[in-house]
Amino acid sequence: MTSPSFDRYLHTLPIGEVAESVNDALRHHPSVVVTAPPGAGKSTLLPLTLHKGLAQGTDKVVLLEPRRVAARQIAERMAEMTGTAVGGLVGYRVRFESHVSADTRIEVLTEGVLTRMMVDDPTLDGISVVIFDEFHERSLITDAALALVRETQRTIRPDLKIVVMSATIDTSALCLALKAPLVESRGRMFDVQVSYADDIDPRQSAEAVAATVCQAWRETHGSILAFLPGEAEISRCCELLQGAFTPETTLYPLYGRLSAQEQRAAIAPPKHGERKVVLATPIAETSITIEGVTVVVDSGFCRRMVYDPRNALEHLQTQRISMDMAQQRTGRAGRVSAGRCYRLWSRATEARMEPCRTPEIMTADLTALTLDIAAWGGSEMGQMPWMTPPPADHERMAKLLLQSLGAIDDRGRITEHGRALSKLPCHPRIAQMLVQADSKAMKALAADIAALLDERDPLTGDNDADLSSRIVELREARRKHTLGRWRRIAMIAEQYRRMVRIGEDNQTMSPYDAGLLVALAYPERIALAEGDGTYRLANGERVTLDTNDKLHGYRLLAVAAVGRKIFLASPVDEAAVSPLASTHDRVAWDTAAGRVMATREWRIGSIVLSSKPIETVSRDEAV
Repeated sequence: MTSPSFDRYLHTLPIGEVAESVNDALRHHPSVVVTAPPGAGKSTLLPLTLHKGLAQGTDKVVLLEPRRVAARQIAERMAEMTGTAVGGLVGYRVRFESHVSADTRIEVLTEGVLTRMMVDDPTLDGISVVIFDEFHERSLITDAALALVRETQRTIRPDLKIVVMSATIDTSALCLALKAPLVESRGRMFDVQVSYADDIDPRQSAEAVAATVCQAWRETHGSILAFLPGEAEISRCCELLQGAFTPETTLYPLYGRLSAQEQRAAIAPPKHGERKVVLATPIAETSITIEGVTVVVDSGFCRRMVYDPRNALEHLQTQRISMDMAQQRTGRAGRVSAGRCYRLWSRATEARMEPCRTPEIMTADLTALTLDIAAWGGSEMGQMPWMTPPPADHERMAKLLLQSLGAIDDRGRITEHGRALSKLPCHPRIAQMLVQADSKAMKALAADIAALLDERDPLTGDNDADLSSRIVELREARRKHTLGRWRRIAMIAEQYRRMVRIGEDNQTMSPYDAGLLVALAYPERIALAEGDGTYRLANGERVTLDTNDKLHGYRLLAVAAVGRKIFLASPVDEAAVSPLASTHDRVAWDTAAGRVMATREWRIGSIVLSSKPIETVSRDEAV
């Protein structure tokens, strides 16, 4: 039974006008597509009306959100709307955090949580409706979750209902693929005055945004929301804006790595008389509601992870946003009254911008996704009902890596070891470290390494690539209870330790132990010195290491983070990684000696650990 407070939102939120239409569409169709502008209430009201109208008995409605901060805020808002506590009727589960109970009937999840649920229960027993929110973002996990749920609906759960929601999306292709009707909510958007500027250099986005925020603060009223590419630019912009405003104006950063408390402070309604300035990543484009915002400053850039199938490496790339992202950002200024948006690019640049963002599945590392599908019971990704099929090269590289980790066999089927990796909610590389570590001390070390790789390097700029330096400082900070900049890394390390049920370890560690763990997770990044600071990786790439780095001089390194140069690595003992090596016989004609020369090499990929001559060569080998 819903509380009286729930019903009044049907008349105050724009999405309430079409709520019954959505329920009616689902009574006659297995799937439905819903579009509504920002602020219409689709993320909070529709799950409640769907639960009331469709779910029976103990069945659940599951709402999928692309970001943890959105999942948390939406669950808290729905609990407030129904007069219940979070974890009661409405709960949420995100990575490393769960607030649900036996009474929970509406569950807000990040998509990765759903894919792991489906590995354990492919039938999604007890769930009647799965809602995909903000589908226009086309994250890898969103596309994967939709493909898995559609396959479940097609093969074993024809009664399962799917709702795909978005603020801005081309619905024709989506409706056609899902054979779904479209329900549109027009919402109640106010006019937003858009102004343009000269194009800015993305490397100067913090300075340009800071200057424009000051201009907007003078020219307008209401709170200001500014979009920057990433955390580094937000930190720099915060520094530039310190002391720039009168005391009633408060500056808030907003990005994914902040604590839940810091994120809540950024998105909370302004206090009486307060004017907020929120500096955010794209996390604030959709789902999250920041009350009182009437001004948006848009740098025009975002940061995306891009995968290079040539070397199986990912790197963050600052990119120009697409027009659908620009429209989403602009809409944030028109939710409560007429607003203003300052776009830091020219009209000419806007004419060249892509209309929609590229689905992440086209540019991402598919390793974790491939393992999830194998654990779910699939072996051929191409047979899944994708909205956008993944690139064949990316899929091939993912399978090769999983085979090298022992997670799948040569037919793409999951192994027992792969099943153990898939049970841990982390990338298969990190799971490999945690599972393969053969003692409590090594598992604790693997947890520390995993946390360091999860987070931004606290020692960036110190011209030191030694992973052990970070572990020593982290453990010393824990021992002395002076975490400071290590606080979040320490928290994540603790969460990894909980996964493998071991305690904290702050003892002195061996750099070679760290190197072995990294080598197990990144076998293709074992690196052999070639001289003058150059190393060859097992995948064939050549990279550099600063000649004054403390790791310079080690013959063999296990590399955890690399671009054109090595950013994080540890020395590794040749004997320890010898099980990863295989023998190769090389036979060639030596013109100077006038005879056939043969060599037996022990190799890991492209690097030769050792070799010795073969005295006797058969005729077949010589020919």
